[in-house]
Amino acid sequence: MRKLIFIAIGLIFLVNTSVLAQQEIEMLIMNRDYPGALYLIEKEISTNPSAELYYKKGVVLNSLQNYGEAILAFQNAIQTDSVNTAVMAELAENYAILGNYQDAAYWFEKTLRLQSENLSLLAKNGRNYISLKDFKKAYNCFSDVYAKDSTNIYWNKQLAFCAFRVGKRKQAVELYSNVLEVNPRDYSTYLNLVKLFEKGKEDSLIIQTFQKGIEQFPADAELQGEFAKFYFETKKYEPARLNYEIYFSLKGDSIYPVMLNYGISLYFTSAEEQAVTILENCVIQQPNDPYPLFYLGLCHKKLRNFELSEGYMKAAIEAATPSYLPDFYHYLGQILGLQRKFPESIAALQKANELDPTNIEALFEIATTYEEYNSNKTLA
Repeated sequence: MRKLIFIAIGLIFLVNTSVLAQQEIEMLIMNRDYPGALYLIEKEISTNPSAELYYKKGVVLNSLQNYGEAILAFQNAIQTDSVNTAVMAELAENYAILGNYQDAAYWFEKTLRLQSENLSLLAKNGRNYISLKDFKKAYNCFSDVYAKDSTNIYWNKQLAFCAFRVGKRKQAVELYSNVLEVNPRDYSTYLNLVKLFEKGKEDSLIIQTFQKGIEQFPADAELQGEFAKFYFETKKYEPARLNYEIYFSLKGDSIYPVMLNYGISLYFTSAEEQAVTILENCVIQQPNDPYPLFYLGLCHKKLRNFELSEGYMKAAIEAATPSYLPDFYHYLGQILGLQRKFPESIAALQKANELDPTNIEALFEIATTYEEYNSNKTLA
């Protein structure tokens, strides 16, 4: 009898010790003393391993951004408790963080079969499918979320993005517009809406969206630069020039495409001398691009610098002809000649010579092909 009493007392002591250790671990985690918590967890696991301890170890390692070790801890937990949805969800999220979206999808789906009403988890599953570029499944996830809660603007943005990717442009526009009504300071949504309106060639709505965005973010160079680019691409050069100048005043980057567009806008707004300065810098950066050469030719034509204009135009024509094209026509001519397709061969060789007048070999082959062609006609 006394022996049984001692055993019972020992068990009570062990249980109480374990409970105290668990409470201390939770307190350390709450106070973000992760090294201390990890030390105690390892100590407890060595004597009394459990799914709960492995789970807590995984949570601590996750907080320390040691995601690979966290996954190992959660895997140990799941071996002991195979239906623990908290562990499954953590496994899914840690796999996703490490870019293993396939395994993350497996665990998200498995968890959701047990917790189908967990909207946060469903949304995370949707984000994971976006990472997998499986936009149809992502769209289905966020549609299910939206059907149960249409008030979460972050989730609504994800649904809008997925709607756009699966070809539901009208729904995407409606969702993004609603997001801006609730949160007009949502910067990226202005740019997303512009892209959607561009698909529908809705210029007036694009302008309105840019204007609303700039109203919220007047010192933002990117919005001004994108607005200028839109005007440029729609051949509205006066507002394009104006917006590029605002963009530069806001310390926007003077990258080559921007400077080229600005230089061309200057030409079309009768600021040829300014355009020349900008376009000459473009030629220095990209000497083989025909566009700045072409517009420099046009600028100098307007300025009545005809010799310069001629030089730039010739350079533009030369730059517009790919260096490999004469060789292509030359070899084509040879191949056609070998098949005794003489008229086609001569035409190809003439094109090669036209594109590269310095190719003496092509000239010689034109002559010999003519000779063989005429000889064949005489024999016939």
